Amino acid sequence: MAKPITGKTHVGERREKRPNGDIYVYERITAYDEKTRKTCTVSQTLKGKIKAGAQEIVQTRPKKRKGEGGIAGATRRHTGLTDILEWVGKVSGIDDDVRASFSQGDAEKMLSIARYWIGSGGNTLPRLESWQVMHPLPYREAITEDVYGNLFKNVGRNEEGVQSYFSARAVRLGESPVLAFDSTTISTYSENQSEARQGFNKDRDGLNTIKLLTLYSVKAGEPMAFAKQPGNIPDVISIENTLTQLKCLNLEKPLIVTDNGYYSQKNMMEFALRNVKFLTLVDPNIVWVRETVDGLRATLAGMSSTCPFDTSICGATSLRMHQFSRIRQRSRNGKVAGEKDTFPRRLYVHVYYSPDNEAKKELAFRKDLIELKAQIEEGKTEFTESAQKKIDKYLTGSRKGRGGQLKVGFNDKAIAEAKKYFGYFALVTNQAMDTFTALENYRLREKIEELFAVQKGRLDGTRPRTWYPDNLRGRQFTQFVSLGYYCFLTKKIKEVQANLKKKEPGKTKSLIKLEKKLENWLAQRSLAQILDWFDCIETTKIQTVMGSYRWSTESVARDGLFLKYLGVVSK
Repeated sequence: MAKPITGKTHVGERREKRPNGDIYVYERITAYDEKTRKTCTVSQTLKGKIKAGAQEIVQTRPKKRKGEGGIAGATRRHTGLTDILEWVGKVSGIDDDVRASFSQGDAEKMLSIARYWIGSGGNTLPRLESWQVMHPLPYREAITEDVYGNLFKNVGRNEEGVQSYFSARAVRLGESPVLAFDSTTISTYSENQSEARQGFNKDRDGLNTIKLLTLYSVKAGEPMAFAKQPGNIPDVISIENTLTQLKCLNLEKPLIVTDNGYYSQKNMMEFALRNVKFLTLVDPNIVWVRETVDGLRATLAGMSSTCPFDTSICGATSLRMHQFSRIRQRSRNGKVAGEKDTFPRRLYVHVYYSPDNEAKKELAFRKDLIELKAQIEEGKTEFTESAQKKIDKYLTGSRKGRGGQLKVGFNDKAIAEAKKYFGYFALVTNQAMDTFTALENYRLREKIEELFAVQKGRLDGTRPRTWYPDNLRGRQFTQFVSLGYYCFLTKKIKEVQANLKKKEPGKTKSLIKLEKKLENWLAQRSLAQILDWFDCIETTKIQTVMGSYRWSTESVARDGLFLKYLGVVSK
């Protein structure tokens, strides 16, 4: 008698070995088919696989079914610009130094604002929240007005964090750095800023100003430290606190480079007493400087005095034992307080002559005297202090008869004496160095003027835009961090440009052609234009139940080569 048909199903397992040695394990359900009178497979489900050489079953990703795979999440961000800035923060060490000096929250906010200022071309902070939506930044939450207001207040009061950051940047300079020291002024209408006072206004807008003093590494091309002072403090008396700050930074034998705004006998004496090396531009009208110029005229006339990197300049150096004096503040070593203390120090006076500058200076001098003469003849009686000195020294006046017409002439002897020193300028230092090394170091100091222009024009630094001094201190520090980003990236791009000009063997014709395109492209664009160009690169991320996917905007070969040579990408 035949076995009765029950209609039940049977659950079993089937293993299938693949050519690579993996064994796929399936759960199989079978049942008896009356028509074919055979056992058939009802369904089959993949349970997993046993990798070659293993014993345990590993779960496999479920196969996507038709109608499934809905989007669980999707984002699109502008990452070309922010990837470059993230690379700058990492390679320069700025991000590490900020995070080591401040709390995590404050550090992430500062780095985000610093990148925003560069990436947006110095837009004001109220626009940051909307810019942040499409640009990934270290601080993921919205940076509202309240957020950055509290941040600036906290950072402005956290002097330990500020000075720790300065010290961390100083450590990266290494031994014997060359530091430029200079100041700029920030104008303000605010009456809440106690340091805003009437003084020398470099923007010449007649407003109260706050003075910003900056130390800048001319060799590294990066800002190192800054301080703010009331706007009425003259440059010439701003050096003493800086010398004290240098001691705190533990710099190894720094050389401080200043312009003639900081020159004075007192400042040179402060440098000498503290054993700090300095290089400063001095006024050629000083008597002992003129004596040095007269002593070097014959040397400067020789061909061997020509500058190797600027043939329009001649230079020579003279050693001078200079006598400094001061009134003693304390009685010590047999010397009584209040007495005049005199001591000699060795100075090196570097004198330079430029025929081009001599011609320009004489032309300006002639024009100035002619204008002053005409103003006096027209009846003008009030002049500025500097103009009055020129009138007294270089012009003469007389009248014919009682109440006669005023006749203005020139003091040719004084004019001839002044013209003897046109085209000459001098640098003074207490460190022995080559004549033209001193000139090169001083010329590099001029980069600090570009620094101030960037801070005001590209980093929203023209106005304080804060109510209180502590908030201003925090805001300026965040701008200082942003300035570090800017300077480091600028330096790296210049290195790329310099390397593109080098002819190296082994390059293919196609690579040489591509490098030429990149060289021309970089020469025609500022840093702001380069960052704007890469801001169009977008990254899209899609999250589905089957996995995550990511892709970025395609870029041309020239852009890829730039990112490779810069170091942002490795391929």
